[in-house]
Amino acid sequence: MTYTPPLKGEKVPLNHTLKARERIIVGLSWDAREDKVSFLGKLTKTDSQHDLDISCYIYNQHGEFIDYVGAEAQDSVDESGKIYHSGDDMSGAGDGDDESISAELAGLPIDVHGIVFLIDIRSNHVFADVEAVACRLADGMTDDNLLEINVSAEEGKDRNAFVMCSIFRDEDSPTGWKLYNISEYPDISTIEDWGSYLAQFVD
Repeated sequence: MTYTPPLKGEKVPLNHTLKARERIIVGLSWDAREDKVSFLGKLTKTDSQHDLDISCYIYNQHGEFIDYVGAEAQDSVDESGKIYHSGDDMSGAGDGDDESISAELAGLPIDVHGIVFLIDIRSNHVFADVEAVACRLADGMTDDNLLEINVSAEEGKDRNAFVMCSIFRDEDSPTGWKLYNISEYPDISTIEDWGSYLAQFVD
């Protein structure tokens, strides 16, 4: 049977391999900056490389924020040791995923009910400034993509954050987990606390 990835706003069973650690990978990629920096760019402090990050926010069954995994060394692994970051990439150089988060679903404590994945730009840029921003959620065993998104879409060109997707436990799913394709570009000026804001995307 052919797998059909969920459209924006859809929630479907997470079709990952039910073997070993049941690892999934959520990857982020973008192209390194190659243009020359203008005088205006130096004045506005946009003369740096494009620095994007992928992170995730972790929630319990009551929708409470309980943990965080991000690119910084002190945040690179969750408390259980089963969700971990590949490390900070500040330029996007090279092929494949520039940053990724892996989650070993089989070993997660039962109080980890849902995980929301966020992409944001840490340098002083918006998505329109960055080439080929893309993200994916893949099966860790087969590397088959279960979700692929072009983040450099027109609707998000003036934004610098993207809520990619969430996964959450669901007894009605054959794998015990569901995947929610969120694909939203929030206005970060209206968000006081990411942990509270992202809780809405976990069932």
